[in-house]
Amino acid sequence: MARASKACSSVISRSKGMTKVSSSEIHRTLREHGLSPSAPRVAIYEWLMTHPVHPTIDTIYKALRPKMPSLSRTTVYNVLHALVEAGLADKVHSEDLELRYDGNIAPHAHFKCRICGAVTDLGSIPTTVASEVGLPTGFQTESTAITLWGLCPDCATRHVVPTQQVV
Repeated sequence: MARASKACSSVISRSKGMTKVSSSEIHRTLREHGLSPSAPRVAIYEWLMTHPVHPTIDTIYKALRPKMPSLSRTTVYNVLHALVEAGLADKVHSEDLELRYDGNIAPHAHFKCRICGAVTDLGSIPTTVASEVGLPTGFQTESTAITLWGLCPDCATRHVVPTQQVV
């Protein structure tokens, strides 16, 4: 979902692919967005920024739990909620009501594989998309989310399916 983040001099940017971020950069970014750099916040934000897989709460919990035995799913949820509220992450909603998170806060589209469920970042969303789709007079856009569905390259090579044409 695309939305404006809070004004700040520092936001760690991540477009396509992994981003390496230093611990000091994460601490500074959290502080500049009004969040204290607690151990769980630092670990969760760093994981989100260095793993562009659009994780669920459970994905992050399972990844960090071995290194942080006291970590709970509730803590992961609360930290992700705080990151979204601070403008450092976005929620990615899908048709199956599975909530995922994205550290790439720049307006962009997603592609979701209907076989494996992987979500991949695509290019930026044009700022004129609302007018291009014919938004009726009086309607005001607050956010835009564009998701394309289909098969990722791995699933496409494993599953031969007829191509459907859009009419």
